[in-house]
Amino acid sequence: MIKNFQILRYIISGGTAAVVLFASLIIFREIFGFWYLLASSLAFCLSVVTSFSLQKFWTFRDGENKYTHKQFLYFVLVSLCNLVINTLLMYVAVGVFALEYLLAQFIVAGLIAFLSFFVYRDIIFLNKT
Repeated sequence: MIKNFQILRYIISGGTAAVVLFASLIIFREIFGFWYLLASSLAFCLSVVTSFSLQKFWTFRDGENKYTHKQFLYFVLVSLCNLVINTLLMYVAVGVFALEYLLAQFIVAGLIAFLSFFVYRDIIFLNKT
């Protein structure tokens, strides 16, 4: 039962980070006119800060601050890997398959979120329920 609430918190936290991602993507692309890959990369970076805070303190109930800097470093490293994957998949989805950039980002973000849950749960925030 606790795991179900953890998954629900993860979905809500990820949803919040996704709102940050999509809102900033639209702002960077539509208002500032940035190239879709630059807009996607910047939006992804903003969502990382949101995601880390929510995942650490709410999803995985990790109020311990002693290792926060180390956890954030690992989180950023995973996020950088995710950024590379995000950018490559966005290029393929938009540049090769001609998907609309928002639809492509939705699909790519969902895939990355699914895989990241296990990394966060089993590695970064290992000792939390």
